[in-house]
Amino acid sequence: IVGDVRGKGLLIGVELVSDRAAKTPANDAAEKVMYAALERGLSFKTTFGNVLTLTPPLTITAAQMNDAIDILDRSIATI
Repeated sequence: IVGDVRGKGLLIGVELVSDRAAKTPANDAAEKVMYAALERGLSFKTTFGNVLTLTPPLTITAAQMNDAIDILDRSIATI
């Protein structure tokens, strides 16, 4: 379901697709992941309907960022 991961520094975009070859956006899956992550305590926005966009504050610790990535990973696994 993950078509691409891109970013610069801590700004991370995870593009969800239903077909990797055709790069078909997986908007419904992105919404489900967003709400699953929110239930686990991670808030982020989606861009273009299918890109999970993480924009943490510059004061975030490495441990907090690792926790956020773990929550995101568990949330994607539920789809």
